[in-house]
Amino acid sequence: MTARLVAVVACMLVAGCSATPFQRGLLYSEQGKYTRALAAFDEAVRTSPSAGAYANRGATRARLGDTRGAIEDFNEALAREPDDAAVLVNRGNAHVLLGEFKEAIADFSRVLELQPKFVGVWFNRGLARSQAGDPDGARRDWDQAMTLTGDPAVREAMERRAADLMKQAARAAPTASSPDSGTLAHRALDRELAGDHAGALADLKSALSAEQDPDRRAGLEGLMRLLGDSP
Repeated sequence: MTARLVAVVACMLVAGCSATPFQRGLLYSEQGKYTRALAAFDEAVRTSPSAGAYANRGATRARLGDTRGAIEDFNEALAREPDDAAVLVNRGNAHVLLGEFKEAIADFSRVLELQPKFVGVWFNRGLARSQAGDPDGARRDWDQAMTLTGDPAVREAMERRAADLMKQAARAAPTASSPDSGTLAHRALDRELAGDHAGALADLKSALSAEQDPDRRAGLEGLMRLLGDSP
């Protein structure tokens, strides 16, 4: 519990002491009463808008699952205090949740300009880079995070997490050896025009096997009939 929050709690226990909406929001947030905290921060933003009011309302919205609303509040907070590293981290994490990896990388990069030894941000930027299709950049960021941390247990946990993320990215990446049905269908037509009738039929059969959409399957079956074969 922060010193500020201790002072708020003490104040609220004294008869006649009235906490501000912002202070009530901090107290409710500390207690895990996020719906009440949101209402208090709503009032704080309405009556005394500040970077802190917007930042804390954004964090509360994020906890309640309103990620887009959280980003809007973080934007307002950063318009007032552009170099608030904590808000930049929170906005970057929110962008990751929404799949907005380019924006997340930009936020994390700015934090690392301000605080180059922020271990968690090195790791999170690596995660965003991995999801954005930059495995080499991700690996460099993760290596930097593991170099900076002095805790062997944390380093080992990071290594396991990084390995899992790399495996997930590899499974999700398309491979040249597994073309999709549309690619196979186009290649079949090219082969037929080039005189490779057997190759064309083989590609169409592979496309039909890979395709799940009923309409596209019907189209592939029609092509096979045109080429003189039944699906």
